[in-house]
Amino acid sequence: MFRRLPALAALATTALAALSTPTQAQTDWSDDIALARQALEMIHPGYDRYEGWQQRAGQWDALSRQAETGMSREDFYLGLSLILADIRCEHTKAELPDALEALRDTQPVYLPFRLVTFDRRMYVDHPGETGLVRGTEILTLDGVSAHDRLAAVEPYLPVDGYTEHVRRIEMARTGEFMGSGFDHFDPLINPDDDSVTLTYRTPDGETGEITAGRLTFPQFLQLGSDGRRYRNFSEPGMVTTEILAEGVARLNVETFVNYRTPVDPDAVYGPVFEHLSADGIDTLIVDLRRNGGGSTDAQQGLMRHLIREPVTPIAELRVDAIEFGEVREHLSTWDQNALNPPARAFTQAADGTYRMNPVLVDGAHPLMPAEHAFQGEIIILTGPTNASGATQIIGALREAADVTLVGEATGGAQTGPTAGVIFFLTLPESEIVVRVPWQWAVPDITDADPRRGFQPDIYAPDTFESWNTGLDPALEAALAAATRQD
Repeated sequence: MFRRLPALAALATTALAALSTPTQAQTDWSDDIALARQALEMIHPGYDRYEGWQQRAGQWDALSRQAETGMSREDFYLGLSLILADIRCEHTKAELPDALEALRDTQPVYLPFRLVTFDRRMYVDHPGETGLVRGTEILTLDGVSAHDRLAAVEPYLPVDGYTEHVRRIEMARTGEFMGSGFDHFDPLINPDDDSVTLTYRTPDGETGEITAGRLTFPQFLQLGSDGRRYRNFSEPGMVTTEILAEGVARLNVETFVNYRTPVDPDAVYGPVFEHLSADGIDTLIVDLRRNGGGSTDAQQGLMRHLIREPVTPIAELRVDAIEFGEVREHLSTWDQNALNPPARAFTQAADGTYRMNPVLVDGAHPLMPAEHAFQGEIIILTGPTNASGATQIIGALREAADVTLVGEATGGAQTGPTAGVIFFLTLPESEIVVRVPWQWAVPDITDADPRRGFQPDIYAPDTFESWNTGLDPALEAALAAATRQD
């Protein structure tokens, strides 16, 4: 097992001990805490992957002691989220209870702009109606430095393994949380009124101060977007190509999420790769930087179009439990068979965990190349947004094919995601829902650093300067590498 970085551990402990002033009646959430702890210790295949049980047990005990003296539901949610983030699995989260979600549709708690962060500094991305310009740095929020406000939120943001560089992305990314990571947690840590006073510095160096009204969640979703929280593989623009130079094309795949409005991945990829072949493309830059994963079929469909020989991406699928006892009545999931898995489908290992029969596992048997699989050089653009299935395909292709990785380290750790089927554990008293992964897809790779993401062969990070000027260092480096190969 690996020890947690001392500084981050101290920050998490401090945050747990300094939860905000309650905004509702004090309640003893001990039963919910016991249920969450029992379910995670029983089911989660990555629960003890990076940390020892002793530290985690101490965190649960500390939260229980706080609950016994009374906590608001908001503070309980924060304390629980800290423990979940400490597991270091980006699929393990707590969802706001329905009552708090509903309040966010009507109460203005969101910042009046969309943000990005670099080096724990906050910048305006979409300014909304603040009158600020893109690239303006926010120095303070209601008299507190932006640096400190960002630092306070960081321990609540779940990442895979020791991929600390992902926190910058999670701070601004929307979808999995109700708003960006910052806008999801900061109003709970710092419950302010319906406005915020900002001091700022413009890209030209001018400083100033404004007070602006906060937004409701529906208003926040409209900032710089079409108001949607999620993207689907089936939507136009999720899989696109463009010719960059003679013989060089870029294939952009934004997401593998194919379970909301499913389509046949081969019907999407097939025509694309047929055209690439007809156009005489001999170097393909596969841009996965915005892809956080999703569905196995969309991920493996792309893989089949990028390999020349059969590839087995998953060595085995592990689970910690196939019987859930009294916890079961509080679980739900999209695959009802997972709630009553047949024992004959598993083999118990010496350590007490279970291996699923490979015949039943997508990816544990050879994937065959597609009819129009690409035959030329492959360059993959990678970055901290890559998690789950996106990291899986990057690792499998790095292992099985002659590919070049360009950009930044992946967000998903090399040991594979704890995901697959995810249980939704409803805590009856607080109505908080905890996402509890059931399966660990162990990758068929060698020479892995189990704690970190896959490292690029050519490091070309996004910086504030490149973001603010519209440059794309990774794409430029990939195009330069493609040209040298020619």
